[in-house]
Parts: sequence; structure tokens; C-alpha cells
Amino acid sequence: MMALNENRAAPSLTFHEPDWLEWLTTVLCTWFWIYPHPYKLVFTIVLTLPVFGLIYSGLSRPSLASLVSISEQDGKNKYDLADFIEFPGIVILLRVVLDFEYESLYSILKVGAIGFIISLILLGATHKLVEKSNKNKWIIYLSVVGNIALYSYAATYGINCVYDTSKPKVYHAKVIRKSISHGRNYLIHYLRVEPWGPNRETEDIRVSATQYNATDTGHTISIDLKEGLLGIPWYYAE
Repeated sequence: MMALNENRAAPSLTFHEPDWLEWLTTVLCTWFWIYPHPYKLVFTIVLTLPVFGLIYSGLSRPSLASLVSISEQDGKNKYDLADFIEFPGIVILLRVVLDFEYESLYSILKVGAIGFIISLILLGATHKLVEKSNKNKWIIYLSVVGNIALYSYAATYGINCVYDTSKPKVYHAKVIRKSISHGRNYLIHYLRVEPWGPNRETEDIRVSATQYNATDTGHTISIDLKEGLLGIPWYYAE
């Protein structure tokens, strides 16, 4: 990973992020995305990458601008954020959206804001502000803080579900429709169920292909509602 040297104005004058950290992040995030097993262990490792990366880079290159690479292509600047921040946030977000159903978006936003503030404190404690003379400072701020926000909210919801040991409340709902969402390289199976427990409307619940094929319209399925480690309720079909 290349990083901007604030003491020189030319975008092409950069220095190198350690290759081992870039490769480690790429390998672990790919593992978590393609084959997330053992789930809790791999999630925990990917979760800690941005924290470790910020502390490590802060000790070696404390300028916040060192987290962003700036190169010139076709007469325009191209900005590239450090992989140890960007990749974990994106992969955790995609993984938890696919793997966990949440009951309340408001709860995620409220609790996630606390995680975001903690992440900003860590960023501020490990890195110095961008120098005023740096003409790219606002783009650097937006790219770093924006990805920190994405990571914080995704990580908060992941922590809430992955480490949740609460006893589930079991509800029953009738399946009224089945559907499959087709993506470029994936299929997502849904069962639409009647209102259940705290939910007053019909909704689509993601299930495995095996459960989808074994369940017919009109059947009743069990839905487990859990409290969440951080107080964000979530659920899944048995």
C-alpha cells in the first residue's frame, strides 16, 4: 500500500505500507467472505484488523494522511484507502447482512453510533491531523472517516449477533410464499411468513437452501428471537 508523504506536494511521491499487513488483510477477509468457518474465530480476527492496523501505523507513521494513497491517472488523482481499514468494513458488512436478520434498524444506528465514536477516538489517539497545506486533506478525511463509520456499524451489529449467548424466544409462523433472489454468483432463499411475535406484518426471512427445499407453502416454521449481546434483537428460522 502506498501512502502520501505530506512533506512533498507531488502525488507520485509516496512510501510503502508493509506488504505483510496488506496481504494478511486480503487473505483473512477473503477467507471470511468465501468460507466463514470457524465463524466466530475468523470474525474475531477480521474484526481486530483495523484496530491493530491503526495502532501499528500510528506508531510507525502517525500522520492520518499516511492511511491514503494518492496516485495520478489520466491527469486525475486516484485515492486508495489502507486495506486494513477498507476491506474488513466491507466484508463484515456483507457477511452480517447475509447471515443475520435484525428486528430494529433504529437499535443498530443507536448502538452503532457508540462504536463509531470509540473508533474515532482510537483514530485520533493514534494519528495526527492532516496538515493544512495538504490540498487533499478533505478527501482524506472523508475517505478515512467514511470507512471507519462503515466498519463501526457493521462491526457493532456483528458483535451483537456473533457473541450473543442469550436464550431465544421461540415463535411460530405460517409460510405463505417462497422466493429466490438471483445474483451474479449467488442465490438467496426466502420464506415469506405471516405476522409473528413482535412483528405485525408479513416479511421475508432468509433461510438455507436445504430448509427452503424442505419447507412448503402452508407449513409452520419456528422463529428464534434473541436479545443480542448489545441489546439489538435479531432472529433466525430454525
